[in-house]
Amino acid sequence: MKTPHALTVPTTLGPLHVQDAGPADGPVALLWPSLYSDGDTSWGAQLDGLHALGWRTLLVDPPGTGGSAPASRRFTMEECGEAALRVLDDAGVDQAVFFGLSWGGIVALRVALTAPRRVTALVLSNTTARGVGLRERLQVRVTSLLTRIGIPGGLGRLVVAGMLSDHSRRHDAGLASELAATVDSLDRAGLARAARSVLGDRTDVVGALHRITAPTLVIVGAEDRALPQAPHSDDLAERIVGARLEVLPRVAHLSPREEPAKVANLIKEFLAPLG
Repeated sequence: MKTPHALTVPTTLGPLHVQDAGPADGPVALLWPSLYSDGDTSWGAQLDGLHALGWRTLLVDPPGTGGSAPASRRFTMEECGEAALRVLDDAGVDQAVFFGLSWGGIVALRVALTAPRRVTALVLSNTTARGVGLRERLQVRVTSLLTRIGIPGGLGRLVVAGMLSDHSRRHDAGLASELAATVDSLDRAGLARAARSVLGDRTDVVGALHRITAPTLVIVGAEDRALPQAPHSDDLAERIVGARLEVLPRVAHLSPREEPAKVANLIKEFLAPLG
């Protein structure tokens, strides 16, 4: 088992903080989190299980979260894909399984389409291949402006209500508090830029999904209001050849943290042929 250590990876988005942990000689999993979250808040509950299975993990803090400074400008999802590949390069890794939650799944799809040789498999949780229409873009502009200005009581409580299911909020107050505190600690200007980039500017790649040949596991919460199963996860399951869809009851947008044991079992079963 290698001693966990932090990498600082220069990218066009700015330097990214990456936690490198797990068996040094194991197959590699790169994990990118959701918007309004750092790497640990989204994927932290899955790391020990992956390490026990023999996997080395590269856990990314996207711009403005965890140990990564905010981006100085808006950016594209394609640039995020290039940044993920730069993480692999700096870590001396040729191929990886890409784990993407929400924003992370959007990034993983770009990598799978532009650099398929680098992707051994995909674990796509609560994410989408769809772009955004004019109405959504305008809504995101308003939300981003409010984020930059500041919301009375903090943005965290609103994000918790939108990202966690009623069941999760009632039965896991610790997760709700952690998520709210994480959101409220983020740089507001940087978060507004990231929200515009992820939620308002992303391109549509639905028509290209048939080109993805990597084994793919699609996970979604039955109560996900941010990116509901229909149409988002259904697109992925129907258009990526051989993709497997798993729908988790009483779960909303943060599946790997809301149902960590169930997600860990799905991952274990999915990765078994690849380890």
